[in-house]
Amino acid sequence: MKIIDITGPVREGMWDFGFPGGQFKLKQLNYEFLGEEYYHEGFEGMVGSTGTFVETGATYLGYEKSISTDKIPLHTLVNVDACVLQVPFEGLDEKDGRKYVSVDDVKKAEKEPIPEGYAIIVSTGYGRNWFEKNFLEKSPFFQKDAIYYLLDKKPILLSSDFPSWENTLHPEGFLKRMYDSGVHVLVSCINVEKVAKYKVKLIALPLRVENVCMCPARAVIIEE
Repeated sequence: MKIIDITGPVREGMWDFGFPGGQFKLKQLNYEFLGEEYYHEGFEGMVGSTGTFVETGATYLGYEKSISTDKIPLHTLVNVDACVLQVPFEGLDEKDGRKYVSVDDVKKAEKEPIPEGYAIIVSTGYGRNWFEKNFLEKSPFFQKDAIYYLLDKKPILLSSDFPSWENTLHPEGFLKRMYDSGVHVLVSCINVEKVAKYKVKLIALPLRVENVCMCPARAVIIEE
């Protein structure tokens, strides 16, 4: 058994999604207890989309039509059957100054049909750029047909090793269908290009923060 940590580390000064106050900072909160000094830290600017995170459709649909991350059933997050699609970044075509994942890229990486109810993880190797300042800006995006093809597989979860799935300059327009589908997403992973097997197990556990649509998570892939 091989365990691969696909969680991007969090540190001060790293890239972020630009939310006001959403720039991570580590604050020392050392304290005295029974005459001795103890170490403690505070996390400032840790928003729901810090680092690697799990997101539900509540981002778009609201909480009346979707669920918060703390209500995702654990059996859909622990030891989940998953397929890893290896789509090398260097081979991707480019549009509007960014690489993109097409439906043809996805089909070529699909070594065998993806069963319904699996998690699908798209790996480009882009996670190697994790601490680059332009990690978000230069992120690949998905073409609409690629996302639609993946959604037609009825996955329990979609994931990738890049953070910005939509083309912000000329939008592909797939987000509504994605959120309406009920699929959860695991965004911004690393090390997925190191996964050798096509079918693996996935564990992706967000912090148990109540009533949030996205939350930082620890995620690992298990090759058996």
